[in-house]
Amino acid sequence: MNKRGEEKILAIYWFVILTLVAGGIFTMTILFYNHPYDVREVESQILINNIADCLSRGGELNPELFEGEEFSEEFKTNFLQTCNLYFEAEGGEAEEYYSEITIYNASRLDLPVYEINAGNKNLVASCNIQEEKKYKREARCMEENLFSVKGGKLYLIKIMSAIGKAKENVK
Repeated sequence: MNKRGEEKILAIYWFVILTLVAGGIFTMTILFYNHPYDVREVESQILINNIADCLSRGGELNPELFEGEEFSEEFKTNFLQTCNLYFEAEGGEAEEYYSEITIYNASRLDLPVYEINAGNKNLVASCNIQEEKKYKREARCMEENLFSVKGGKLYLIKIMSAIGKAKENVK
């Protein structure tokens, strides 16, 4: 008749089960969100895509690249402003971005006809490091190639970008 003891024992089991489930959810959440995402490679690819869109529109070289038939030095000096890129770092630190554009005439790939560099050139030194575990804090680099035409001439454009930002992406 008196079954209050059974309810008390059952309540203890429910409390233990709820505590285990809540502890498991808490532990999984902490483990998942405790590690930052390393988005430097994705960010480098986005930078390359933005530069490629600036240099070549619809498969043709941007007319702003030229002064008459020659490549423009003004475009080179105003590259970041022309392409709407912002490489400045917060807090007066060194820049965390670097990009290098090399344009070749497709008939002669051993001699570049135009080069543009922007950003922190010191990031390039870490591009060739292969050991991932030992050098997590080094810059991430990517390189892409594309072809574009101008006045019947075919050009190869090589775009390399390096992203530092180790403080934000690596623990």
